[in-house]
Amino acid sequence: MAYKTSNLEELIYPLRIHIGDIAATPVYSDEVLHSTLRVAVSALMLRWYDKYYVDVDGVVHRNPSTSIFSFSSPPVIQNKDWMPIILQASIMLKSGKKFSESGNAISWRDDEISYSAIEAGKQRSDSLKDDIDALEKLLPSKKLARTLYGRLYPRMNDYDK
Repeated sequence: MAYKTSNLEELIYPLRIHIGDIAATPVYSDEVLHSTLRVAVSALMLRWYDKYYVDVDGVVHRNPSTSIFSFSSPPVIQNKDWMPIILQASIMLKSGKKFSESGNAISWRDDEISYSAIEAGKQRSDSLKDDIDALEKLLPSKKLARTLYGRLYPRMNDYDK
């Protein structure tokens, strides 16, 4: 597949390393990882206040109406934004895999042999949680500020003075 103008293809191998898909015959194709990275950029748009956008052809662009970039283009995606994109893509891949393999979490035992896939499921859940925590540290969610107690009207005792 010929990739378009964004530099998402540079993130395929780091994503592959992050998810541990570096065997001689990888689980995910480059096209699947590239598509997941594009969706990850779309998923991060809200947290980044539309810093990047993905067009109808799936090409990632810088938003020309924002001025929050450290350097002018190229590259389209700044290096400091690589890890959040990789983490978001990893979360998406691991979530999908966890859901599709959830029925395989079984255990059994006889007199000589025991087998448990529950521990492997727990390790996948922990790995997913680690990615979510790492992304949250890099890009904390915006929360509404708490209000301070204050009156918009005077107290009745203020009229007595």
